[in-house]
Amino acid sequence: AETMYGPLNNKMQFDKVSEFVEDARKSGAKIETGGKAMDRDGYFYEPTIISGVKEGVRIVDEEQFGPVLPVIAYDDVEDALERTNNTKFGLGGSVWSSDIEAANKLAARVESGT
Repeated sequence: AETMYGPLNNKMQFDKVSEFVEDARKSGAKIETGGKAMDRDGYFYEPTIISGVKEGVRIVDEEQFGPVLPVIAYDDVEDALERTNNTKFGLGGSVWSSDIEAANKLAARVESGT
């Protein structure tokens, strides 16, 4: 099967995503993959995964609507849930785990979506 990947909506959005990734890089985060524009016409930005990032960095604190996933480390699930729910945003959220039952219980406590 072929994968289709579209561009960001406009230059303003492209610039915003680029600025957020650069801000994360300057804050000491590690760009695991991606992190730059794609070499093609249009506002294409590579799918990007960022580690070593935390609250206080724009990519975590603000909505970016781009192909960027900040990975935030945690030691305690309850702390992670509190940090997750401590935002004025929350259009969507997900819980990833090898323990499906525990993930479902935790996901029910995440304050996101409708």
